[in-house]
Amino acid sequence: MLFIKIRRLQQQKKQLLNLLHIRPQVSQVSQIFKYNYSTMEKMEKEEFTPIAKSLKEYIKNNGPISIAQYMREVLTNSKSGYYMKGDVFGRKGDFITSPEISQTFGELIGIWFLTQWNAQGKPNKFQIVELGPGRGTLMDDVLRTLSNFKECYRLIDGIHLIEVSPELRKIQRIKLCGNNIVEDNSCRRIDGLKFFWHNSIEEIPEIWSMIIAHELFDALPIHQFQLTENGWHEILVDIIDSELSPYHFQFKLSSEPINTTTTSSISSLLKKIINSNNNNYKFNIGDKIEISFESGKISTQIAKHIHNNKGASLIIDYGKDFIQGNTLRAIKQHKFVHPLSLPGQADLSANVNFQYLKESAKNLVNTYGPITQSKFLQTIGIKIRLEVLLKSTSPDRHESLISSVIRLIDPLSMGNIYKVLAFLPKEESQLPPICFD
Repeated sequence: MLFIKIRRLQQQKKQLLNLLHIRPQVSQVSQIFKYNYSTMEKMEKEEFTPIAKSLKEYIKNNGPISIAQYMREVLTNSKSGYYMKGDVFGRKGDFITSPEISQTFGELIGIWFLTQWNAQGKPNKFQIVELGPGRGTLMDDVLRTLSNFKECYRLIDGIHLIEVSPELRKIQRIKLCGNNIVEDNSCRRIDGLKFFWHNSIEEIPEIWSMIIAHELFDALPIHQFQLTENGWHEILVDIIDSELSPYHFQFKLSSEPINTTTTSSISSLLKKIINSNNNNYKFNIGDKIEISFESGKISTQIAKHIHNNKGASLIIDYGKDFIQGNTLRAIKQHKFVHPLSLPGQADLSANVNFQYLKESAKNLVNTYGPITQSKFLQTIGIKIRLEVLLKSTSPDRHESLISSVIRLIDPLSMGNIYKVLAFLPKEESQLPPICFD
């Protein structure tokens, strides 16, 4: 009966994809934001957001800025950055993530970490770490699952959440601790479990750790480069006062190409990534590539912690296992907008280069994957978990439960574009962990 229901709902796939917006593959987006200003009529300029005003003043005085600098300011400006204003998730926000779609997502991540705790000898003290915890929904589901395994659950030494937004920290505290004891950067709930908030993973204690990074890397700042006849130029953000554009900013190439023979951080990394392209793709004039220095830095920090303390890490995000270009996108109220439109009022993201994350970590840990989210969830038992939920819930909830699971694993929805990458200590068995064989 379950699989009959699943087949019936799979026939409604297109309707399900439109229920809530999912950040799609770049091929669906990249053509949206091409404009030929010479053929356009005069347009009314957008309003000036607080960040737009400060960015325009900065660029006016200092010159064009990198896309990375633009993203960093737009997303995390302490006064009016996108993620600083509070809850941006779900139907009432701008986009929705897997934990908000189905509880099974976080539950099965909890099960995967339980298998690693067992495989690594059941360490008698450990912590759980999440980078970019959103509303706290994923962590809540992981903890609820682990609480069913008392031998493991009682050994949790603390929960550490890496979150820079004060408003999101408040939402996470309410979700995870309720009205229980709250201190400056920590809280303790009624079962004794203690939660801590940090600005960086480098602040967490040095003990065995389960580390989760779900939809973190896609929001990290990127640099974009374009190949011209003169070499690779960086794509920058500059002011545009023309009445032919509704926006206050535009993309433009740097006046000089990047000298890949120098030892500067940008030029050396650009050369390294181009040369490590695992598809041996020959770049052509006009091609663009994206590099996120912060992604490599954080990937290395996670790997270093696993190397020094043992444990396991899962990185779950959308992207590819090779270098990409022109995937920057903006989403506002579940719809695409121009990436330079209304700075601070739309989410900015770009596809993750999983190859780069692995390269950043390979000297410290064993890396596995990336595999598709569909393979991960189906291997760890999402259909079995769904059957259990259907038996314990009223029939009027069945269609919603089934459709949410389909959404997570359907190749045309989230099943293929979202990938899962695992880090494990080098000293452990060389056999791949569950789901990654």
